[in-house]
Amino acid sequence: MTGVSTLGQALRQIENIKLQQGSFDNLSFQLTTGKKTRSFTGLGTQTLTSTRSRATLASLKIFTNNIDKADTRLQLMLNSVQEFQAQTGNLSGALVNFIQEGTHQKGTQVLYDDPATTAIEQTVVGMTSEKVDNDLQSVTDISENLYDFLVGLLNTKDGDRYIFGGAETLTQPLNDSGTLDSAMNTLITNWKNGTITTDELIADLTDSTALSGNADAITDTIIGYSPSLSSGNAGKVFVRVDENAELDFTTLANDPSFRDIIVALSFLKNDNLPPIADVYENGVYPATPDKQGAPGTTVDEMKTNFYKVFNRVVQMVNGAIDNIDSTRFRLEGVRAQMQETAQEHENEKTLMLNVISDVEDVDVNEVAVRINKLQVQLEASYRVTALAGELSLVNFI
Repeated sequence: MTGVSTLGQALRQIENIKLQQGSFDNLSFQLTTGKKTRSFTGLGTQTLTSTRSRATLASLKIFTNNIDKADTRLQLMLNSVQEFQAQTGNLSGALVNFIQEGTHQKGTQVLYDDPATTAIEQTVVGMTSEKVDNDLQSVTDISENLYDFLVGLLNTKDGDRYIFGGAETLTQPLNDSGTLDSAMNTLITNWKNGTITTDELIADLTDSTALSGNADAITDTIIGYSPSLSSGNAGKVFVRVDENAELDFTTLANDPSFRDIIVALSFLKNDNLPPIADVYENGVYPATPDKQGAPGTTVDEMKTNFYKVFNRVVQMVNGAIDNIDSTRFRLEGVRAQMQETAQEHENEKTLMLNVISDVEDVDVNEVAVRINKLQVQLEASYRVTALAGELSLVNFI
C-alpha cells in the first residue's frame, strides 16, 4: 500500500503541540504559584514597577524594624521614668508632711543661764539625746530605701544595653561607689562645725559643676555618673523612622531632675545629718557637745539653719517632679510620632503589596479555565497528529 507523505503537516502539528505544551506548563506554574512568571524579565514593561515597589517594601521593613526596637526602649524608658516619678512623689509627701517644729530628738532640753548677766535666762542650747523621733526617722528610712531603688531605675537595661546612658549604651550610667556619700558626709560635717555656712552648703548641693568657682559642688563625677555623662559627651539617641525623618529620644541619667533627686536622697539619708540640735548627754553646758547638731549657739539658731537647708532640699525634690513630667511628656510625644509613622508605613506597605500583586499575580480562576480549554485543544491536537501519521493512499482518498 502506498503511503502519503505528511511530514510537513506532522512537523507543523508537532511545533503547534510544543507551543501548547509550553503554554500549558506556564499556566500550570501560574496556577501553582499564583505568579505570572518565573523571573522579572517575564513581566515585560512592568518589571520596573515591580522592582521599585519591592525596593520600597524593603525600606519600609527597615524603618518598621527601627520603630519596633525604639518603641521597646521607649516603653522601658517611660515605665522607669513613671516609676521614678511615683516614688519621688512618695518622698515629696513625706517631706511636706514633716512638721518643722522642734528638734525631733528624744531626751530633754539643755538650758543655760549666762552668769555674766543679772537676769535669769532659760536659753535652750541643746538636747540630752541624739535619738531622733519617729517623724525624722521616717524621712531618713524612706530616703534610705528609695536611694538604691532609684539608682537601679536609672541603670535600667534593654537586654545588654543601658537606656539612660545616651549613645554609650554598654556603659553603666550611674555607679554608686560611695563617693557621693563620702562627699555628703564631709559637707555636713563642715557645715555643722562652721567651716562652711548654710548658704554655702545649699550652693554645694544645688551646683552640678565647679565651673562657677564652687570647688565643693556635688558634681556628676562625685555622684558616680559615667565619664561620658559627667563630661557632657554622651551622644544622643535617634531612631530613623523614614527616609527624611529622625526622632531624638535621648534621656540621660544625669538629667537635672534625676540628679537633684539622687542628691536630695543622699543628703536626707546621710548618717551624719541628725541630730538637729547639739547633744549634751549629762545636760551640762558649757561643754563640748557629745554630738554636734546644725550650726548655731542656740537651739533656735540650729533649727533655723537646719530647716533652711531642709526646705531647699524639698524645693529640689518638688522641682524635679515637675521636670520629670516634662521628660515623660516628651517621650510620650516621640512615641506617638513613631506610632503615627508606623501606621503610615503600614498603609504604604499595603499599597505597595497591591501594586506588586497587580503586576506579578494572576487570577487563578481565570488560569484554571484557560488550562481546561488548553487541555481540550492539546487532546485534539494529539488525535489529529496520530491520524495524520497513519494516512495512506486509500484513507487519504
